[in-house]
Amino acid sequence: MDIKEVYWLQQIIPLAYEALEMLTKLPTKRPNLSPRIIPPPPSKRRRNIEVEKVKDNQRRIWVKEENLSRDIDGLFATTFYKTHNQEEFRRRAGMSTQAFDILFSLVGEQLNKNSIRRPIAPECRLFLTLVYLSNAERVVDLSKAFKMGCSTVRCIVQETSEVLWNTLSVAFMPQPSVDDWRNIVSGYQELWHMPHCLGAVDAKLLDVSYKSENDIVLMASCDAQLNFTWMDMATVTDAVNNQIHWQQGFGGQLLNQSLEYLLPEEPLPGTEQQSNFVHSFIADSNFSLRQQLLTPYQEQQLDDDQWHFNHQLRIALAGSINKAFAVLMSRWRVLTEPLRQSPSNAGKIIRAAVVLHNFVKLHDDSYCSVNYLEEVPKCSAKHQVPCDWLVNSQQSLANCKATLQLRKSITRILSC
Repeated sequence: MDIKEVYWLQQIIPLAYEALEMLTKLPTKRPNLSPRIIPPPPSKRRRNIEVEKVKDNQRRIWVKEENLSRDIDGLFATTFYKTHNQEEFRRRAGMSTQAFDILFSLVGEQLNKNSIRRPIAPECRLFLTLVYLSNAERVVDLSKAFKMGCSTVRCIVQETSEVLWNTLSVAFMPQPSVDDWRNIVSGYQELWHMPHCLGAVDAKLLDVSYKSENDIVLMASCDAQLNFTWMDMATVTDAVNNQIHWQQGFGGQLLNQSLEYLLPEEPLPGTEQQSNFVHSFIADSNFSLRQQLLTPYQEQQLDDDQWHFNHQLRIALAGSINKAFAVLMSRWRVLTEPLRQSPSNAGKIIRAAVVLHNFVKLHDDSYCSVNYLEEVPKCSAKHQVPCDWLVNSQQSLANCKATLQLRKSITRILSC
């Protein structure tokens, strides 16, 4: 070892001792030398879902900015409050302001909503629904006019229509009592010399245009004053085999001859005969003769008395059920356009329009005035129900003997 190596060791040894002293002062716990497990990076699909959730949370606001001014320049604010006593209100809502106030007093409490947000006023909910039913405007147009979302408009219309039917039907379209049926019979006897008539019946075809459901049949009866007394709806399950499903029972029971007798058999008025006859509804030739359903004679080889009976029956139908449906579909034009709703929601709208007909007719003299009845257009041919849906080719006249005897006796009375 030469002198240079000695000098090098003298410099290195002190440094080594200092390093050993520092190591002795460190903690004695050994570090975890196991390999670190790194989680795999999130997949691309997961990242996309997380990004979409963030965007959805950013879009979910209570009211869109363009709809914040609906209490100032929305259709409800500009029409309901500023023109509450003008003719524009009647054109929009389909009734007078007085009738609206009475209607709101009946259903307003059920239209109140409790929410942490400021709810839409019940007057606005009712007014919006009436505008929709009366003018058949599209939901998109109503959304812009009232400054609401489309889903909000649909929800308000469906909820309010259901409230209208549930509330008004009890008072303005109840199941007739025995006294009510007798008043209906006397009304047809006085106006059209049609005895033992429980009312006129007809059916209209309404377009739903929802997925596979394209048709709803509305059948109703009315009294001599054009008030609807009974109604039923049917969905066409199989148009080829004429399979129709009636919802509330009246239509199916009447067409299937299972309807209970509403009044007992009695003699015909104005005759000396002591024989008793049944009471019956009347309908046109689209229906077939049934128990408690009186229809015209078939057109082949009619004698004078039979022709006169058919003529008088057509006059009674034209003055009652035909006009009732014409007023209904001209005042509540939503029934003349495709509803574009599910069958259940479409049923709510149809029932609301029918019961509103009875309500407004009673509280608004201009709704069904004489001048309006002279000008009201007839229902278009597209609403005509195919005869095959209302006529059962396998129907036997064995159960219709009482109705046949009633028709023959009325024919003899009219010939005199």
